[in-house]
Amino acid sequence: MSSLGPGSAAVPAVSVIICTRNRAASLAECLSAITGAARAMPAAIELVVVDNGSTDDTADVVAAFARTAPFPVSRVEEKHPGLARARNVGIGHARGRLLLFTDDDCLLSPDYFTGMLAHYAADAEPVVRGGRIELHDPEDLPVTIKTDPRRRRFSKDMHPGGFVHGCNMTMDRAVIDRVGPFDERFGAGTTFLAGEDTDFLYRAHRAGIAVEYVPDMVVSHKHGRRTEADQRALFRHYDIGNGAFYAKFMFKDHLVLRYPYWDLLTWIRAVRGQVKLEPENMDYAERLRFNLLGMARFWFSATVGRLRGHRHGGAFS
Repeated sequence: MSSLGPGSAAVPAVSVIICTRNRAASLAECLSAITGAARAMPAAIELVVVDNGSTDDTADVVAAFARTAPFPVSRVEEKHPGLARARNVGIGHARGRLLLFTDDDCLLSPDYFTGMLAHYAADAEPVVRGGRIELHDPEDLPVTIKTDPRRRRFSKDMHPGGFVHGCNMTMDRAVIDRVGPFDERFGAGTTFLAGEDTDFLYRAHRAGIAVEYVPDMVVSHKHGRRTEADQRALFRHYDIGNGAFYAKFMFKDHLVLRYPYWDLLTWIRAVRGQVKLEPENMDYAERLRFNLLGMARFWFSATVGRLRGHRHGGAFS
């Protein structure tokens, strides 16, 4: 780990954790937005950038940013690919009581930290909290966004996937102490491709921790997906990740079986013309096939892991 920005002995209120890989151009804009959001309270912020094996000029971008940043900046190298693994590394180097995860293609709103700290100041217990995600470029497809205007708390009749997005996710550090780290088998750069947030949120819920969405903690997502092929590839990743999530919990918590059942029921009703699919080009038969592929991958991985005596970020519950 290298500390690049101004050092500070004081423990920051918020540690911003960004995991990045070969996105130097978008990362620079992301970092600039963090500075704007932290302008009113720079002493309360620190930034931890986890470089997950970049081969572009990511290191130079972070170093240049750190020279003028009004808060401490650290760059951590983690060459083994995997978003969940990179997040766990970031958590290990973060000092703040509150953790904020965002992506290298997201821009925090100018009042982000003000709203975030106000929410957590009112909490009596640890909370996982996510916020609104707006589409940055109107030419991009309206995917990987969440624009619900209502403040809501997760309940057992909801699917955890997408309730809070990893590009706008915050939590008290005490959540990690109770839930454990992210399961490193999940997420971009792994066999399961996605599902790291779904898995973590569900584990938090099972541990009795509130999971909340609030519309006033806002980021804009500059994801760049503009074609149907981009969308289908993204959903395939989500479906494989969901399948792995189902396989992980279905023998521990039979209620998880509701989620693939809901998908199956929606597909049947769509075939009968009883409901309209969202998005309209979603192929639910394909979704179920990739759920099954994710389940198979999980069971194979779990079997190999047991034979080798591996643990996965300490996250088996």
